[in-house]
Amino acid sequence: MSGQRIAGVVLAAALILGGGFLALAGMGYVGSSGDTSRSWSELGSILAGLGVALLFVVLRRER
Repeated sequence: MSGQRIAGVVLAAALILGGGFLALAGMGYVGSSGDTSRSWSELGSILAGLGVALLFVVLRRER
C-alpha cells in the first residue's frame, strides 16, 4: 500500500470517527443529556458520509 493510500485511509477514518462523534453528541447520546443540536448532528452525519465515500475511493482497485 502506498503512502497516499495510507494517508487517505487515515483521513477517512478520522472523518468517520469525528463525524460520528459530532452526530451522536448533537443527538444527545454523548455528553450532557440536555445538550442537543440539530446543526451538529447534521454536520456530523455529513462528515461521516464523506469519510465513507473517501474510504471507498481510496480502497478502490486500480484497473
